Amino acid sequence: MLSTYPEIRDRIYELARRHGLRPDWVDSTREMRHLLLYDTNQVVVARTRVPVRRIDPDLLARLAHDLETVFGKDWMK
Repeated sequence: MLSTYPEIRDRIYELARRHGLRPDWVDSTREMRHLLLYDTNQVVVARTRVPVRRIDPDLLARLAHDLETVFGKDWMK
């Protein structure tokens, strides 16, 4: 299971490339980065918040759920 921001970010980039999606970090705070994933038609197919600090299991579960429709159920493992 991914547990650090760099691991999560790298997995998102890897899977986005595989699925032909473009990640766009639209907003950042000290705690979170807001992510939009665009398809080739520039349509947002997913949006979520990626924790940067104070990463807890609830935040990871929400992130996994938000992106499982585009990356698959176990994308964080």
